[in-house]
Amino acid sequence: MSAKTENQFEKKLARLQEIVAALESGDLPLEKGMTLYKEGAGCARYCRQQLDKARHELEVWQDDQARPMQGQGIRTDEGFSSYPDDEAEEAEEA
Repeated sequence: MSAKTENQFEKKLARLQEIVAALESGDLPLEKGMTLYKEGAGCARYCRQQLDKARHELEVWQDDQARPMQGQGIRTDEGFSSYPDDEAEEAEEA
């Protein structure tokens, strides 16, 4: 991650923590709560994308090969799915 991206990640993460605390307090009017929820979802999406990019960089760096780290999956809207390499290894083991 570049310094600018890292700084942006830290800012988005801190803002997400503020939003979560405000929402958990339960003292917000509905409209304000909805606005904060949407902002928080955007912050969470940005942070997840940056973490996925960092994870990918580590996978490429690991052993100088483009291999996924063990036990990691791709985050999708439906949850986590395994990497294609993991599925091939599982098929070979069966």
